[in-house]
Amino acid sequence: MGSSEGAVRSSDDAVLLARLRDGDDSAFGELYRRHAPMVRRFALSMQRSGIDVDDVVAEVFLRVLRAVRSGRGPRDAVRTYLFTAVRRVLAEWAAARRDEPMTSDELGEHVPRQGDHQVAQAERELLARAFLRLPARWREVLWRTEVEGHRPSSIARQLGLTPNATAVLAHRARRGLREAYHQASDLPVGRARCLRRA
Repeated sequence: MGSSEGAVRSSDDAVLLARLRDGDDSAFGELYRRHAPMVRRFALSMQRSGIDVDDVVAEVFLRVLRAVRSGRGPRDAVRTYLFTAVRRVLAEWAAARRDEPMTSDELGEHVPRQGDHQVAQAERELLARAFLRLPARWREVLWRTEVEGHRPSSIARQLGLTPNATAVLAHRARRGLREAYHQASDLPVGRARCLRRA
């Protein structure tokens, strides 16, 4: 795209954003048609496992619509704003997504054979030691999500956080538990796969 064409497009975007701020909902449809293919390509280039790209595109444009309607959001440089929104949505959703179950092959690696009860007991003790090393806030969110099975959004209010902040806290806590476990067991990070992947 030439610089003059880019300037025209940027000018057109500014006009559409101004119309949208003035309550013209058809302007949103035009913005969507103009930028959705590019946003989708960008989201695909940053693909995260288990996250649907079309859902990301829809969420990005929904956030733009909410921002503009509340008097915030982009006034120009729409493309930069949209790319930033894609990155943010992917990061939030990756942190909030529950871990995928292990495959049967992975599970088989961690099922103790008959007579390996001492090994299993030692693993449990290592995990308990690692858990107790964590900050109280991390222990609380891990217990609520991993043991009791609550989703971050359902315990956010009790923790005094937003659902997104709770999901990020749970993600950090899981990562911290893995690191503490590796330190306690002196295993390379790739070996202790019995802990769920974040």
